Amino acid sequence: MNFLKIETIDQNNFSSFGDIIDKKSSSKQISINQGTTKRYSEISKLNLNENNGDSFVSIFSGKPRPFPIEIKILEKHPLATQTFLPIQSFDWLIVVAQEENNMPCLNTLRCFKVNSEMGVTYKKNIWHHPLLVTKNQDFWVIDRINNFEKNNENLEEFYFDVKDYVYIDLNV
Repeated sequence: MNFLKIETIDQNNFSSFGDIIDKKSSSKQISINQGTTKRYSEISKLNLNENNGDSFVSIFSGKPRPFPIEIKILEKHPLATQTFLPIQSFDWLIVVAQEENNMPCLNTLRCFKVNSEMGVTYKKNIWHHPLLVTKNQDFWVIDRINNFEKNNENLEEFYFDVKDYVYIDLNV
């Protein structure tokens, strides 16, 4: 089996895929509400309205996959960013890859452990694995929805050949 190393995420090693959402990522901090609140501003730029899309907040409820986790599919959203913000305080995982010739480059696969106090925004057109959690976990998700499309124009999926499957083992 081919195992994927789990890396600790930070803005430097994740920047080509998107933004980390946490207070440290804010370059602009403002005192608001008569000095009782600090606003950590402009952390992650969203791009959601292309091709008549609408911006929505949803909740995704993730369930753990069997261990070791089998990575055999990636998806991307060519028209919009997608933001995940954990509701419960559990760490979670993301798998991403660079693109080559409109396909994911499997040699660039990376797995990141995301701290329970962080969210992420995937840039549009970034290959990533569907939601990966180690415990039942809910997320606020901010993304593009267009209920009038015949096909989901904002979702492309790539399925690996069996020989290319990779695995994540939390005990490694």
